[in-house]
Amino acid sequence: MKAVVCTGTADGGTSVVDVPDPVPAAGEVVVEVEACGLCGSDVHAVEHGQVGEGQILGHELSGRVVEVARDVDAGLVGTAVAVNPIGGCGRCAACVRGLPFRCSTPNVGITRPGAFAQYVAAPAAQLVPVPGDVPLEWVADAEPLAVALAAVDLARVRPGDAVLVYGVGPIGLNVIVALQLAGVERIVAAGRSPGRRAAAAAVGATDVIDTREVSVREHARAEGLSYAAVLECSAAPSAVPDAMAVLGPGGVCVVVALAPHEVPVALFPLLSEGQALVGSCAFDTHHYRAAVDHIVTGRAGTHTLVSEEVDLVSTPDALQRLRTPGELVRILTRPQWAAVPV
Repeated sequence: MKAVVCTGTADGGTSVVDVPDPVPAAGEVVVEVEACGLCGSDVHAVEHGQVGEGQILGHELSGRVVEVARDVDAGLVGTAVAVNPIGGCGRCAACVRGLPFRCSTPNVGITRPGAFAQYVAAPAAQLVPVPGDVPLEWVADAEPLAVALAAVDLARVRPGDAVLVYGVGPIGLNVIVALQLAGVERIVAAGRSPGRRAAAAAVGATDVIDTREVSVREHARAEGLSYAAVLECSAAPSAVPDAMAVLGPGGVCVVVALAPHEVPVALFPLLSEGQALVGSCAFDTHHYRAAVDHIVTGRAGTHTLVSEEVDLVSTPDALQRLRTPGELVRILTRPQWAAVPV
């Protein structure tokens, strides 16, 4: 089969090569990949040479079951599915605490081969069937929406709250969708990219700030706002201090972006104002299933966030372009389009 593999070089890179078709181990199936999102974590991992040579990334996927292991119901063959990339044994300390991504069980496209390929093997227990009348590429969006649903749960928001989403990349945009699903009435989105700010307004942000022109602190002062929650999705060095400065009494700052830097945090408001600062990474099984349900029932139109769809041959270039996204919001790779010889 064709797959996009990492070159393992320090400056980052990927190439399309022929690799052996996956074979399902016990309890597994093979999925013909219909669509897979190019996640920011994929982009950054490749850019900074953080993945080994030959690794196949891609963890935001949907497809159709084409093969099953002997101990898996053969009736699954032909089933359209979303694939939860996160496993989890369900028994270890991490799983018991609702952190299956910290389990030693391999995760699709992260610690085992992923879906930037025509086929991928995955545990049957991680499949979520998709109704036949739903475009299968839509449910490739379930993974980032699940990340957003988990973060919004931690934010403890209520329908009448004002909430700030700091950063309007794909995760920030999915957070806006998740806040709408939670009934939040005022959603302020802050970001730099004009294309992504426009997308924020389109998916439900009531206020959109260009952080190149006005800071979130200035906007909060001008509007007389203190936020019940801030969801930090930007990884900007100033984001957490800014977020804590505009947080109201009892407010929660949820850090969703994967940022490498350290930042100063004023501890007194955490005590005197009863505020909270919490990290949110990935999701639990129920968040993923909820995300699929929101998409297939039409409550979450996350497919409108897709800027481009590309074949496997064009995926390495798309990963490069997403390093400086400009107007791009989200790109899907469509591996079954890759019939052209490389």
